[in-house]
Amino acid sequence: MAADFDGKVALVTGAARGLGKAIAAELHGRGASVALNDLRAETLGAAIGDLGGGARLAPSPADISTVAGCASAVAAAIATFGRLDIVVNNAAINVERPVDDWDEDLWDRHVDVILKGAFFCVKAALPELRRHRGAVVNIASELGLHAFADNVGYCAAKGGVVNMTRALAIELAPDVRVNCVCPGTLNTELMRQCAEESGDAEAYYRYYREYAPLRRIAEPAEIAKSVAFLASDDAAFLTGTILAADGGSTAGRKPAGGSRPR
Repeated sequence: MAADFDGKVALVTGAARGLGKAIAAELHGRGASVALNDLRAETLGAAIGDLGGGARLAPSPADISTVAGCASAVAAAIATFGRLDIVVNNAAINVERPVDDWDEDLWDRHVDVILKGAFFCVKAALPELRRHRGAVVNIASELGLHAFADNVGYCAAKGGVVNMTRALAIELAPDVRVNCVCPGTLNTELMRQCAEESGDAEAYYRYYREYAPLRRIAEPAEIAKSVAFLASDDAAFLTGTILAADGGSTAGRKPAGGSRPR
């Protein structure tokens, strides 16, 4: 694995499990020092243990749904490693419910964790990012590019992340690059939770295995490689890029039976 992040420091939010943990592993494996953020120190400790521990991994527990939590997460990363070059805004929640079952608290939780948290982590990190000509990678979703029923808060917040990426990229150039990855369906704890809550996990997974043209669900490590690319010097001329890592699902649909009859 290329060691293209030697000497650099990354903060990854929502890194105790799933995609965030895979991103932390990828960046660490390429030489970065990584501060892992999540709500609870004990879950971060377990994640760091799974990644092998060592001086280049550190917990940065904080609730990034608040401005103070974003500032705390960033400050902890800088205090531990002395600098900050990369911010990966990955933290998210996803509760699938029809519109009639949404209330103010559920709406606010989605917007605060996904959209507000991403913005204020960037804002808190700006002095360091500017100093080191750093990079931000926001994690949105294919549902930031198109929509599903029963998922209005997640779709709205992830769509906000997509256009916020563009706005930040314009404003922070040329000193800071800001890009976005929009994953498709991922084999994570969050997806498994949604599958169980659907009432028929087997049917849920069967549907999503057939959903994208590539006819499978992605593993977090695959998406982590796209994140690492956008954070790396190999992507030095990319900013404001929205990368759909979705198995082709936003490109269109391929009928399960093959080509459409003529």
